[in-house]
Amino acid sequence: MRILLWHGYLLRGSGSNLYTANLARVWRTEGHDILLMCQEQRAEGLDYIDSEGDFDDTNRGFELRDTGVEAASGTVRLARPNIGGLLPVYVGDNFSGTIKLFVDLSEAELERYVDTNVRALVTAIEQHRPDAIVTGHEVMGPFIALRACGETDTRYVAKLHGSALEYAVKPQQRYHHYAREGLNGAAAVTGGSRYMLEEANAVVPGPWRERAVVLNPGCDIDLFRPRPHPPARPPRAAFVGKLIPAKGVHHLLAALGLTSVPGLQATVVGDGPFAESLQRLWAALQAGDTDAALDSLDASDPSLEHLRSWLDRSSLDDAYQRRAAAVEVDFAGHMDHGPLSQVLPDFDVLVVPSVVPEAFGMVAAEAAACGVLPIVPAHSGIGEAGATLESELGRPGLLSFDPDESVAGIAGALERVLGLPEDERRTLAARAVAVARERWSWKRVAGELLRLAAPDPARPPG
Repeated sequence: MRILLWHGYLLRGSGSNLYTANLARVWRTEGHDILLMCQEQRAEGLDYIDSEGDFDDTNRGFELRDTGVEAASGTVRLARPNIGGLLPVYVGDNFSGTIKLFVDLSEAELERYVDTNVRALVTAIEQHRPDAIVTGHEVMGPFIALRACGETDTRYVAKLHGSALEYAVKPQQRYHHYAREGLNGAAAVTGGSRYMLEEANAVVPGPWRERAVVLNPGCDIDLFRPRPHPPARPPRAAFVGKLIPAKGVHHLLAALGLTSVPGLQATVVGDGPFAESLQRLWAALQAGDTDAALDSLDASDPSLEHLRSWLDRSSLDDAYQRRAAAVEVDFAGHMDHGPLSQVLPDFDVLVVPSVVPEAFGMVAAEAAACGVLPIVPAHSGIGEAGATLESELGRPGLLSFDPDESVAGIAGALERVLGLPEDERRTLAARAVAVARERWSWKRVAGELLRLAAPDPARPPG
């Protein structure tokens, strides 16, 4: 089958980038011919990209060159639309040109971005003649596909991602029109969770909701696999993600001083603008210095409000200080998925303490695939992932915590999970691996999405 996959962003990092990369990788192994439209500048090291290149200045043609990767039964060709060097983003990204937040775009910049991408997508449709077209995000992918498919009498499927909703559509009314039009024009819409679909529908309601289905994102079950732990190893907890206040890692750090698990160690994997503040916060917590802990936090950031309130009403007494000082925390920096897959199985639990809503939380699925039990807040899509795992394990409430009491909640969850007898925890970990492989593999996600995108959804693709 010929597939046209419009992403518009990069293929490394997290979230929709990895979602797109894994769709392309799986479809290639299954024998499909994929034209991938995105702005990834470095195809080196991406062993599923057979050729790559750029659209010309008019976006009416593109030239590709072979990358020399080992052949598969299918092919992935990467073509970069010419967008004039300015990439609109929801949050920061490692683009080689200029990036600008969607909320900061002028009308002229937004119009140019849309027009250039529409022209490129029309060219791609005319040359690739796809059997299926898949685009992503609430804005601007579906609206770009709406216009391009209108010119070429084709159909498209849209997959939702939380960042576009939270950081573009919700903050600015002007994006409501684009999101509504783009989603209403889609043959089908997928969301990573019930929360994702309902939240999007609350902001941009429309008939698209009747054609929307829940399709959990996946994880690479061949890459993320369990590994036996050495005997008598101390218990280990981890956080993996971008170091920004919205991801809530500050709550995990504060919770460590409330635990009593003997020998507990913690690792923070990730980088971002909050990294230095987090290290200052941890030093202050270990010293029992409430004033220094508060000084490390931006008083204007709402994602830090709960911790500021907790510090105001709590006492970092001698017992808290002694416990925090006894917990070893390693700030490991950023890891791409390859190195992360070698490290993640070494942990016992992964804490996903997001303050803001999450569309799903792929890192929780990756942890489960490694036999690492994820501890999650009982909200949004990440809470749905936790509830699914708790149900499959037959242990309701084991992995979830109350987001309104995050510091105490995380500490309690760490005590519950790490306090289990080792044999019982190993059994639950093995069940988590089975759940991840059955429910959250990228092969399953890619198959379901292609079924929806095929010209006749009732007909199996092939």
